Amino acid sequence: MAQPDVLQDKVRHLIAQRLPPRSQQLQIDIGQPAARISACESPLPYLVHPEQNVFGRVAVGVRCEGDEGVAGYLQVSVRAVGDYVISRQRIAAGDVVKADMLEIKRGPLERLPKGSVLKPEQVLGRQASRSFSRGAALALNNFRERWLVQRNQRVVLQARGAGFTIRRDGKALDNGSLGSSIRVLSTDGKLLNAQVVGQNELLLRY
Repeated sequence: MAQPDVLQDKVRHLIAQRLPPRSQQLQIDIGQPAARISACESPLPYLVHPEQNVFGRVAVGVRCEGDEGVAGYLQVSVRAVGDYVISRQRIAAGDVVKADMLEIKRGPLERLPKGSVLKPEQVLGRQASRSFSRGAALALNNFRERWLVQRNQRVVLQARGAGFTIRRDGKALDNGSLGSSIRVLSTDGKLLNAQVVGQNELLLRY
């Protein structure tokens, strides 16, 4: 039979490896493990959603050493203190984020909204899709790559092929960030797909 403290220590170690820099794990609660997990002599916990933050409610799976199957799952509660990003000033929808708009705050991470911004570089240069009041915690899914082309704007189309380059005007039918593909209406009425390569500049390839 696995001792509860052995399982808890292994889960604590797993969580500690994935916490953001300068964070401190305060408390972890693995709840009441299922009988099959408790019967595992050498439990091997893993994160069910490794791309997600490891504070608040965290889903952890448990395998037994030497057994390919999953012994069960835990809903782990993690309390931690660490750094996160808040708005230093009001950020309006459509604003491109600059360093002086942000500041670092330290506090309980488990109280943050899901997908909160923990490092300024996650949103610098990106465009806000909604407004934030001063002092608000920021969620990553509320920021997108900055639009270099906006719907209904006039754009320049570059057509490149073997030994030629042609430039002509068009009208964007979608918003687009650097590298994205959008629909464009050319001056002769043709519907085209082109790649965003700069401010109001699109590239057609033949």
